[in-house]
Amino acid sequence: MILSFCDIRKTPINNINILEKETFNNLTNFRKVNKDFISKVEGLSIKLEEYIGHIYAHRAADQADIISFVIKEKFRKQNFGTLLFKAFISNLRNNGVKNVFLEVSKKNIIAQKFYYRFGFENVGYRKDYYKEKSGRIDAYLFKTKI
Repeated sequence: MILSFCDIRKTPINNINILEKETFNNLTNFRKVNKDFISKVEGLSIKLEEYIGHIYAHRAADQADIISFVIKEKFRKQNFGTLLFKAFISNLRNNGVKNVFLEVSKKNIIAQKFYYRFGFENVGYRKDYYKEKSGRIDAYLFKTKI
């Protein structure tokens, strides 16, 4: 088995949307990603004989805002997310990015711990940021320098 990364723009849009829907279907503001949108972001996909997941961000000057970072459920807790995240951060750094931002649900303690391991700090709070079918959830704004 060979692990590989590829540019998110070369990943079949259907693969991206299936995984996003499986992961974010409980959010009322979930919407499909299209090729035009993907063409404007920087990101990577990870494969191990099959598509495992992806990460992508908007970039402006020396700043990147991570929009989505998802690993298929059956591949979680096997280090694939860490490998993908490290590769993505390295690519951003090599392309002149100095600061990375993201939002994470107040409820998502596992993700928060993951980001803390990579030097992210909680720098803000976004009340009612996520809209779930069951209500609204606050988010933390995380930042790190790379």
